[in-house]
Amino acid sequence: MARVSIKDVAQRAGVSTATVSHVINQTRFVRDQTRQRVVEAIEELNYQPSAIARGLATNATQTIGLIISDITNPFFTAVARGVEDELNRHGYHTIFCNTDEDPNREDEYLRLLFAHQIDGLLIAPTGVQSDRLTRMAEADIPIVLLDRTTPGLDAPLVQVDNEAGGYYATKYLLELGHRRIGVLRGLETISTQVVRVEGYKRALREAGIPVDDQLIVRADPQYHVNQVPPRALHSNRPPVKLTNLQMTPSAFEVLNQLLDLPERPTAIFVTNNQMTLGALHALKERGLKCPQDISLISFDDHDWASLFSPPLTVISQPTYHLGKTAAGMLMRLIKGEPAPAPTTLPVELVIRESCRKIS
Repeated sequence: MARVSIKDVAQRAGVSTATVSHVINQTRFVRDQTRQRVVEAIEELNYQPSAIARGLATNATQTIGLIISDITNPFFTAVARGVEDELNRHGYHTIFCNTDEDPNREDEYLRLLFAHQIDGLLIAPTGVQSDRLTRMAEADIPIVLLDRTTPGLDAPLVQVDNEAGGYYATKYLLELGHRRIGVLRGLETISTQVVRVEGYKRALREAGIPVDDQLIVRADPQYHVNQVPPRALHSNRPPVKLTNLQMTPSAFEVLNQLLDLPERPTAIFVTNNQMTLGALHALKERGLKCPQDISLISFDDHDWASLFSPPLTVISQPTYHLGKTAAGMLMRLIKGEPAPAPTTLPVELVIRESCRKIS
């Protein structure tokens, strides 16, 4: 069945295409009788106006771009729901894009969103400087950074207190008597990963414990089922094609590196929830029990964290509120209000059963 066009509507209503456009976009007065004929023609033909064409007429498409790393990550799932709920309240729709931490995919999505005439952009950037993102800002497209910063772009930011989270996690382990605390961290380009490790180092300095670089290992921040042995697979995730950045060793692999040290750590701080899954698989494969053999604390809290055996001690962050706050900030920018100051939301240490006191 052929797509109904604005010409078809105009012919059915007995008016010009310009009149139909004025009725749809409310850009000029149209007599009530004429307007009614156009509305009836639209309903009879089930005409769906193009959002892009409507945007060209009204200078607004009522759509927002949301670029995140991975919607299957429960953190971003909750953030995206907060974004969508807030935007829907204002009559806006969301175009979701996943980068998998790949700057090339990020650049392609930025190009696509610009072509779709989005009214604004929310982005959790890969952290690699983007000329296209800079050009979008220079084109006066409102942009809000979500959770992360990126080089070369001065835009409003909504984040959580990541440095404090790293500090709280490490300080708690120190209070339990741990002195060799390993860290599983993500890519250096991801600003949240950098500052969480800074919090870890601050807690060690306060305790008079030197930082041992052997205990800080970098892992792919995502969890891919094809990075762990087949017998450890319990996931319904779709197959993932790895990019060059994602060829970084998995959390499963790097935790095994820590466990193979001559003097292995007594506790592990994992800087995101996806790496925690790989770390837990590694412990299971080695036959190590948590917290009897090793303590573990994770950044971010989700339903599954409390369902593990033992339930995981975590740094909890307000994920839904993070997305909702960022979307609200973007709406203020779209309405022409002054750029808001950066917003930092608090985190909380949630103590469960995955860490134990040692002598």
